[in-house]
Amino acid sequence: MSTTFGIITKSGEERPIARRVGGKNGAEMWFTDDLAEMLPNNTPVEPLDNSAQGIHTIGDIKNHILNQNKDESK
Repeated sequence: MSTTFGIITKSGEERPIARRVGGKNGAEMWFTDDLAEMLPNNTPVEPLDNSAQGIHTIGDIKNHILNQNKDESK
């Protein structure tokens, strides 16, 4: 299952900022917009093309990326 996550700008535009791809054996996530990493952790994100799957903020995305990188180093 894959999901694109985005933020809603002040003008109401959906701006894609991250992508999650994977299935039951784990999912890989990355930022598609380099500036998104600089947003505060409590910034809400919206799933643009699927369900949220537990991702609701920039902090959730950062944690997912950090944890997948820890798993890859084993």
